Amino acid sequence: MIDFISTHADAHPQTVASARLLAAVIAQAIDDASNRRSTDSEAQEAIAWLFDKDTTFPTYAGLIGADAQAIREALLAPHRPTDVSPKQNSFDESKRRRLRQHHVAWAQRKKLEGKVLNEMPTVQSPK
Repeated sequence: MIDFISTHADAHPQTVASARLLAAVIAQAIDDASNRRSTDSEAQEAIAWLFDKDTTFPTYAGLIGADAQAIREALLAPHRPTDVSPKQNSFDESKRRRLRQHHVAWAQRKKLEGKVLNEMPTVQSPK
């Protein structure tokens, strides 16, 4: 379960605002990685930020009360986890498929560059 900082009744208004801003940054990266309107370079930059081990993404996720690894696994899951009921389900199967395709391309490029990948399993390209 995600314990979002911004939902705590006793959270300071500035903390709530900061958490919402960080959540918006994460949501934008997910959108950039999965949206067909994004250029390939925008999508690859977003994928790198979400999945590379040396980015601020895990810190941002932690600051809003989320687990970065759980988010990564949910993004790469072939289908939306059944135990997740988002307020708005704009992350449909076509966006999930595009994100996975961009992730495969990123992982292949990282492998060619000889860089060590995070502990994330590499997904197979969807058919």
